[in-house]
Amino acid sequence: MINVSPMFGNAQGLSAIREGGYGEADFDIATQTLNYFTPEQGHINSSKTVVYRTDTGEELGVHGHGYKPVPPKKMIDACRDILERSNLDIDGLKERIRTSHNGSRTFVQYTLPSHSYTTPDGDTASLGLLAISSFDGTWPFIISAAAIQSACTNLQVFVGGEVAVYKAKHTKSLDIDVGSRVITKALDVFENQQDIWADWSNSYMSNKEAFAAMVQALDNDSAKRIIDENLFSWTPEQVLKDMPRKSTDLNYIYGVWLHKYKTRLGSNKWAFYNALTDWSTHAKPIAKTSILNLASVQHQRQRLIQEYFNKRAA
Repeated sequence: MINVSPMFGNAQGLSAIREGGYGEADFDIATQTLNYFTPEQGHINSSKTVVYRTDTGEELGVHGHGYKPVPPKKMIDACRDILERSNLDIDGLKERIRTSHNGSRTFVQYTLPSHSYTTPDGDTASLGLLAISSFDGTWPFIISAAAIQSACTNLQVFVGGEVAVYKAKHTKSLDIDVGSRVITKALDVFENQQDIWADWSNSYMSNKEAFAAMVQALDNDSAKRIIDENLFSWTPEQVLKDMPRKSTDLNYIYGVWLHKYKTRLGSNKWAFYNALTDWSTHAKPIAKTSILNLASVQHQRQRLIQEYFNKRAA
């Protein structure tokens, strides 16, 4: 059941969250005009400004002079203000703050256990909100909706309805009041997603259908080529064997489909979707730099899943 608390009644519920500080994002930023040196004219100011951390001096991004960066702590305060003024039930609210790329990207995940329902396989999924912001031009300030399953801890990406709940350009004054009103749309997205997942649990998928869909979701050209060349005679196992270069991601997703989700949930689209979200949530990247920026890798994978399903719904 979805419970709704009175408007502006969340101040007390946010107090403990605020007292918890800013975690990985507890640093300040500053800007400085870039300049270059020529033997004839000496130092010349450029048209660009660098955003950097004041504690380490690390560069976070380079932009034109009109760019107004939002400090991570201000962005987090904005998220908390939006939740405080929304009519979401924040009882039991949990906040998780992560950064990547030396702090140039910030991720804040909220779990709202009071907004929950039972998934097609009998698990409990709670409404989740993900706030992201960056200094390196990757994305603006966005709050999007998702669901977090309690048993498998997958972050179930929403693929129906309005995924981006609140989006704003980088300015020093994010519109908190607008954000607090718009964010309540997450409840509608949450409700619609339940119906989508219920339909998926009744949509049969064979191993070949699931594997072909995984190939499309990852946009793996090598696997696509082998499938096209062999038409009806290919099998998932043969494609994986014949690929000139092993795809760790494809092997991971097909493996959890075959040995975990298909076994537990049946040969259906719901199991296929869970295999994808297992990969986006839990599969560790190979590259050391990717491991250091795990939060960013996970977000990019989630966007890939959204894009795959959205293309097929269009």
